[in-house]
Amino acid sequence: MAFGLFKKKQTADVIFKNGHVYTQDPAFPWASAVACKDGKVLAVGDFEGMDEILTQDTTVVDLAEQYLFPGFMEVHNTDILTAFAGLYLEIDPVWDLDTVLEAVASYGQTTDSDIVFGYGYNESILSDYEDSAEVQALLDEIISDQPVLLLGISGVHCWFNTLAANMIYESAEEDGIPYLSADYVLDVLAPMDFEAVEEAAVSTCNHLADRGVTSIFPLHTPDYFLRLYRDCLIARIGESMPVKQRLFANLHINRPIAPELILHRLTAGKTACIELDHLVTSDFLNLEVSQDETLSYFSKDALMTICQAVADKGYHIHLDAVDRPSAETAASVFTALRSKGCKNNTFVLASDQIASEAEESDAPFLTTWASDFLNQSVFAHARNTTEAIDLLTTGAAQLLGCSKDYGSIEQGKRADFTVFVENPLDQSLQYFSSMHASMTILDSLVVYDLESDCEAEMYDLLTTMRL
Repeated sequence: MAFGLFKKKQTADVIFKNGHVYTQDPAFPWASAVACKDGKVLAVGDFEGMDEILTQDTTVVDLAEQYLFPGFMEVHNTDILTAFAGLYLEIDPVWDLDTVLEAVASYGQTTDSDIVFGYGYNESILSDYEDSAEVQALLDEIISDQPVLLLGISGVHCWFNTLAANMIYESAEEDGIPYLSADYVLDVLAPMDFEAVEEAAVSTCNHLADRGVTSIFPLHTPDYFLRLYRDCLIARIGESMPVKQRLFANLHINRPIAPELILHRLTAGKTACIELDHLVTSDFLNLEVSQDETLSYFSKDALMTICQAVADKGYHIHLDAVDRPSAETAASVFTALRSKGCKNNTFVLASDQIASEAEESDAPFLTTWASDFLNQSVFAHARNTTEAIDLLTTGAAQLLGCSKDYGSIEQGKRADFTVFVENPLDQSLQYFSSMHASMTILDSLVVYDLESDCEAEMYDLLTTMRL
């Protein structure tokens, strides 16, 4: 028996058979085979019932009694910045001016990069300096023979020394650019080597695939770093190389800036993803909001103005509220937007302090736990393995507003799967958290195979030993 409506002459490209298929479809929770067509699920059921869609051109993959689940969608615990570790100076936003300058001087003496690049300083450490020349002089005093470029925690503020400034101004004059944005400065100086970034991105993709992750939604990632990561994936797609996870990109904003600039960045991100067949998308604004005026402070009016402008253009909003007052403000803004006719946008309020209350009150927005870097993982919030898998599949798809295409194995949905040798549902939550996937499948294509990857790694090791 196979569940699926077959049109005449419609046949399967790929059939995965002889497995234990956990569909996440309450009406038909388990099956033994999945048929796929054009990267989507064509039928779910028993292989013996798929004769009508099986031809000599159909690729048949024997799962050998393995367990196939909907592809895991990581929406809480994907810190893309770890892919760039060692490629820039990590500046803690709590450092004062002297500490930042000391760290930059030390990093400049050890880095092999042509440009001394750092990220993360809190712009408030420069509040006593109104003259840009004075600010440049602070860096000139510690490094004058190398370009220095620092990106602020907001992602929209740059700080550079005179040598870097000369390079930027010369380029701007040639290009006829009257206004210097952070994006322009970063594009001109290109402080990180793209090949090194690509290598790091590939390593991160492999690590995620080993965990069974087929889609990621990286939060709290500065626009510059996320654009680099996205461009690495786009480059691989352009070279017909396999991409191991879908990227649900977003624009992270932690300071109130002009809605026009936010919309410009969102539009640029969405335009870059056109014709990538949903391997890379960019439909979300990620806001981080706090009542602390030295951090991510938004007045209610500023928050409403930004959210209204973004929602009117059809974008979704994932808002991280750092404290309870911010959560309450965000809840009132989302409620107001719904009443004003924003019916099709996905609004997500991430806050440990208000999530349970919002669920009980049937709020007109989704809630989840806060996306802070100290406690993001689903394993810290799930009570058992079944709940963790729900959070990684149907729950994640709901938060991303894409339940029609992802999260379960049903006809018409994207054929993204995660395969395990053992049944995760039989394991403890702790054991499941460290399980290795045997395969990950994207659009019905096997993009990660643990066995072949281990064989390639062993071959590389043996050939190195021979040398």
